[in-house]
Amino acid sequence: MGDFFGFAQELLEKGRARVGDPYAHAELYDLLNQSVRDDQFYVQFARDRGGRVLDLACGSGRLLPDLLEAGLEVAGLDLAPAMLTRARERLGARAASVELVLGDMRSFSFARPFDTIIIPYCSMIYMHSDQDRLAVLQSCSQQLKEGGWLAFDFLVGQVELGESVPTLALQGVNPFTEEILVSVVQIKGLAPDLRLLNQINYVHPKGPEPAQVVVYASREAVVIPERMVQLLSEAGFEAEGVYSGSAMQAYAGGEECLIIARKRTVRRG
Repeated sequence: MGDFFGFAQELLEKGRARVGDPYAHAELYDLLNQSVRDDQFYVQFARDRGGRVLDLACGSGRLLPDLLEAGLEVAGLDLAPAMLTRARERLGARAASVELVLGDMRSFSFARPFDTIIIPYCSMIYMHSDQDRLAVLQSCSQQLKEGGWLAFDFLVGQVELGESVPTLALQGVNPFTEEILVSVVQIKGLAPDLRLLNQINYVHPKGPEPAQVVVYASREAVVIPERMVQLLSEAGFEAEGVYSGSAMQAYAGGEECLIIARKRTVRRG
């Protein structure tokens, strides 16, 4: 199955749109993802534990300045070069204080272990199978000190099969380029645990350049908390808490789940 369906597919077939990389323009990514939740939870979580922290799938580095200001030794890893460039720009003169690494969250290695690893913004949705999720958790376990901490959130539930009604995601003027931007999103359920998102951006430049239509695609997975706890155990963790969100209320249903886990201590002698 291809990555595009419905109107996005029609636009491509008629040559009226081009395919874009959602991570190639980090400023636009930030603009389209302004609803940032749980930032302070992750910063406080890392601050309380101290030492060395890894922001895994750090994206454009929204948390990195606050982690630095919390007095932590900070590293970040992301798969998109443009995102890491944006993170360095965000940090400015402090960029040299943060170890920023290009890499895959399923397989990564640092010279020194961490006290805490965080995976915010539901980045686990891009792991589409238990094999991928387990690989992430195993890599985290290998990079944590004994007794080290892991916190991450993810999407829960069951995906409705078929195509949803398109919805308006954003409209406004891009503050970086002064382009008029209208963004429409449509979702197609592929399986009970996997959905395909198509995003159509209508871009009208400020200058004489012609308007553009750019389409993007991404796949997102959901997983039940019980299965995630099992995967954590397989990777060498003990789940310390399963919550509905940063308010730390025990998970009792809902579309998002937050798990705090700790790497098992190896008994010696």
